Amino acid sequence: MPNLELATSQAQFANPVVWILSKGEMHEGGDIVGVYLDRDLARGAFVTEAQELHDRFSIGDAQHDNDGSLRLYGGCDWIALEPHPVVTAPQLDA
Repeated sequence: MPNLELATSQAQFANPVVWILSKGEMHEGGDIVGVYLDRDLARGAFVTEAQELHDRFSIGDAQHDNDGSLRLYGGCDWIALEPHPVVTAPQLDA
């Protein structure tokens, strides 16, 4: 039986992902709040940003995508936690 923990670790190494927490205003762009190696590491910062958004506006919409992304919208403001692949080798140009 294969070592599941080792297999999971190797799969993460083969396809590394960082989680980017960002916030901004619709149609105005946004800023990166933090970059995390794991979605769970961003939980506290996401909750803090969500509370601040809620203090200014009521939460109008919340989205949870299949890739684990989280997005909250309130008034014209938004916060997002999204996975982004990390480039670990030279890319071929077309």
